[in-house]
Amino acid sequence: MSVLNRIVVALVLAAALGSDALAQTPEEIFHQANAAYEKGDFDAAAAGYRRVIQYGVVDSRVEYNLGNACFRLGRLGEAVLHYERASRLAPGDPDIVGNLELARSRCFDRVEVPELAGPIRLLRAIQDRLGADRQAMAVLGLVWLASALIAWRSSRPGGFQAASGWTLAGILLVATVAASSWYTTHERVLGTRLAVVLEDTVDVLAGPGQNNATLFTVHEGLTVEVRSERQEWIQVSLPNGLHGWIPRDALGIV
Repeated sequence: MSVLNRIVVALVLAAALGSDALAQTPEEIFHQANAAYEKGDFDAAAAGYRRVIQYGVVDSRVEYNLGNACFRLGRLGEAVLHYERASRLAPGDPDIVGNLELARSRCFDRVEVPELAGPIRLLRAIQDRLGADRQAMAVLGLVWLASALIAWRSSRPGGFQAASGWTLAGILLVATVAASSWYTTHERVLGTRLAVVLEDTVDVLAGPGQNNATLFTVHEGLTVEVRSERQEWIQVSLPNGLHGWIPRDALGIV
C-alpha cells in the first residue's frame, strides 16, 4: 500500500472513530431537546424530538413534547398529529388531553360529535385512565388467579366446596367484564386509524383523483378517520358522516 493510500485510510478511520465518539443516545438527544425548549429554541427542540423518533423510540413523552414545540412554532396540524399520537400511547394523561383540546380549539373546522350519555362518558374516562395495556394485564392476572384456585382446590381432599366455587365464579365474572372492557378500549383507541390534515386547506373529493368533484373543504389540524387507501389517495370520514378522498401528502397518519 502506498504512503498516500495509508494516509487516506488513516483519515477515514479517524473520521469514523470521531463520529462514533460524538454519537449520542436517544436519551441524551431528548434531554438536549428539552433544554432547547426551555430556552425558547423551539426549532432545535422539534428537530431533537424528531431525531429521537427516528431512532425508533415510541414514547408518549417524546410525541407530547414534539407537539408542544410544533404548537409554539405555529404548526397547528403537526401539533395535533403528535398530540394524537401521544394520546394513543397514554390515553388518560391529563396534560396530553388538555393540550390536544387546546390545539383543536384553534382549528378552523368545528365538527359536531354526538353527545355521550353520562354513564358512558364516565366509563370511557375510566377506560382511558387505565389504558388498554393495564386492562390486559388485569385480565391476565385474573386468569392466573382462577387457574391457581382450581389447581389448589383440586389438590385438596374433598375438591371444590361451595365457597371455593362461588369465589371462582366471581373471579371469572370479573375477568369477563375486564376482558370486555379491554376489547372495547382497544378497538376505540387503537382499532380506528386516524389522520390529521397538515395543509392550510384541502379539498375533499368524490373520488381518488383530481378530476373528481369537490364535496367540501377541510383545514389544518382537523382529525379524520381513515376508511381506505388507494395509491396516493386516502378516503376519510368525519364524525358527522361526511366522507371523501384527500391526497396522501396532505395528511399525517396517527
